[in-house]
Amino acid sequence: MSGLQNQNRNFRISPRLILVGCTLILISLACNYPLMASQSTGDQGKPAGFVETSIAETMAAIGQGQPADAEDQSAQGQDNAPPTATDTPDVTDTPEVTDTPEVTDTPTLTPTVTETPTPEVPMVFISENTNCRTGPGLVYDWLVTAQKGEQSEAVAKDPLGEYWYIRQPGQESAFCWLWGKYATPSGDTASLPVFTPPPTPTPKGLDFTISYHSYLDCGSPYVLQYQVVNIGAKKIESWKTTMTDHTGGSNPQDNEVDSFYEFNAACAPINIQVDLTPGEAYYVVAVFTNDPKGHDITTKIRLCSKDGLNGECLVKTFRHTP
Repeated sequence: MSGLQNQNRNFRISPRLILVGCTLILISLACNYPLMASQSTGDQGKPAGFVETSIAETMAAIGQGQPADAEDQSAQGQDNAPPTATDTPDVTDTPEVTDTPEVTDTPTLTPTVTETPTPEVPMVFISENTNCRTGPGLVYDWLVTAQKGEQSEAVAKDPLGEYWYIRQPGQESAFCWLWGKYATPSGDTASLPVFTPPPTPTPKGLDFTISYHSYLDCGSPYVLQYQVVNIGAKKIESWKTTMTDHTGGSNPQDNEVDSFYEFNAACAPINIQVDLTPGEAYYVVAVFTNDPKGHDITTKIRLCSKDGLNGECLVKTFRHTP
């Protein structure tokens, strides 16, 4: 007994040991706190992980993982408040617009109207005095003699292309047929219509046509030859030529003959014919003492159905410049 008492006297609890034991108890209690908290009736409404969430929020509050701008707000006592809108920077003035250049009216370009060229009117130019008739041929009636140097509008042509249907010189409303030998065409004659010749006239009792044939310099006399064609129903047996020199100086001589002939280059008459039957053609002459070349000459030709300028007679004139 005394020995046991002695042992108990010798056993004393060290204050250090007590401190260590308390610390262990506190640690044990802390480790078991989440479980106890969950079983506590006062904490039944808090969800699991509440402590962890609180710890996280606490850690966030002291700067663990908090965004920089949130830190700034916390420092200013504005936790969870929306950021204050910064002042809108002053709107800089819109750069001054330089004066818009004055808009001048766009000039209206008037297109240059190019006139469509009017097709050249077909014309014929007369190179020698030529008879113009009621139809394309010697059998048609004579109307007028187209003078050398004149020109006239061509209206049509005959099927053979030998005659032009023209406006009658000096009478724009009248028309006649002109032999093409002494008519030089110009302009668009290719597009002219082709006219059918009128019916051949019934031959008259006495009729003829005249055309200029040639000039002969025989050294005095000087001779102009004309071809005549009997287009009548009667025979022609005599003729007479009377000339007028409108220029003057050629001294024309009248000629009266009962036969028809042609002068050759030696100025000698050849191939004499005593008459011209209907349809026949031959020559009559005009004789001048002086040279008539280049002069304005009118030759009057008289043809008769009998010798000696007897029977039925007909006179026609022909004006030209040989």
